Amino acid sequence: MLAIAFWLCVACVVYPYLVYPLILAGLVRKRVRLVPHGGGHRPSVSVVLTARNEAASIGRRVREFAALIAESGQPGEIIVVSDGSTDGTANAARAAGVEIVRVLELPDNVGKAAALSAGCNEALHEVLVLADTRQTWAPDALERLLENFADPTVGGVSGHLILESGPGILAGVGLYWRFEKWLRRTESCLHSSIGLTGAICAVRRGLFRPIPRGTLLDDVYWPLLVVMQGYRIVHDERARAFDRLPDRVRDEFRRKVRTLSGNFQLLIRLPSLLIPWRNPIWWQFVSHKLARLLVPWTLLGALGLAAVLEGPLYRALFLIQVVTYLVGLAGVLGFGTRSRAISVASSFLVLNTAAWMAFWVWFSGRASQTWGKVAYEAPGAGFLEDAV
Repeated sequence: MLAIAFWLCVACVVYPYLVYPLILAGLVRKRVRLVPHGGGHRPSVSVVLTARNEAASIGRRVREFAALIAESGQPGEIIVVSDGSTDGTANAARAAGVEIVRVLELPDNVGKAAALSAGCNEALHEVLVLADTRQTWAPDALERLLENFADPTVGGVSGHLILESGPGILAGVGLYWRFEKWLRRTESCLHSSIGLTGAICAVRRGLFRPIPRGTLLDDVYWPLLVVMQGYRIVHDERARAFDRLPDRVRDEFRRKVRTLSGNFQLLIRLPSLLIPWRNPIWWQFVSHKLARLLVPWTLLGALGLAAVLEGPLYRALFLIQVVTYLVGLAGVLGFGTRSRAISVASSFLVLNTAAWMAFWVWFSGRASQTWGKVAYEAPGAGFLEDAV
């Protein structure tokens, strides 16, 4: 029984990172649902930006989106939602000198989910374009997003976020992000992506539903509701935005704890996701999101079981696990950070430790609390990243 339990733990680790991607790739080779991009109707747009104490960067983003809307040739507006800002964010948005900008000032800090819902409720045009204040978009990004809505089955679109990764462990995290983008792109070829990139995305206004206050994964919550209304969420790698990872490992760790806590919260707020006949992408959701939440627990199980099982095979597997964790720990402590193998092992250790901690953050009821900010610098602009 211990041996069976050990191999079940191994299977739970291997499935989301190897078996599921291979099955997905095989299915897509037989059945691809492409989105026609040429010609067709290009809708009018409402760009919604939520900001809290972003006076230093909001003007740049407002002017950037005004130029993108003008380049697209479509009617549009920019809605800036100042979420209880105390640094003059609203005034900075108005001072950007853009006629099509409207500013919605919320007197209290209600969080991104509620602020986003308030902004979308004020929108007048056909498609809501959602973005953050810190990134930069490619000149043709907005046009590329809108082209997808020529397909009436498409309800939402995710763009392609390109990260400039840092050295050491963060290089491994960058590799993980490239794997994640491949998964989303492949899932959208089969049916729909599981969530999208909140930094560059769009949705038909009639399909957007208000997001409950305190929701951490707003960029997973509303896309899943779109899918459950019978529409697709697709990934368009032609629509590009640019960002970078934080410089410090602890900041990335805190960001991952926040994100993964949101997955547990999502199950409570949308329990129908677990019902196959209610969720058209139930298999993808379970394989992509839920299976990863089990990995830190099954890693611990595999380590403990390999330690007590007898035989040379289990002793070897126990030794491999111990060496892998020690190598990962060495990378976390700053040793051998130029080695790709060490950076990958370290990032795997950091990400799964964050997944383990995320459960306890959610279980303790802290998942819906206000999240602080960690300051770091992006290429060409300063920005702030939410963190636990």
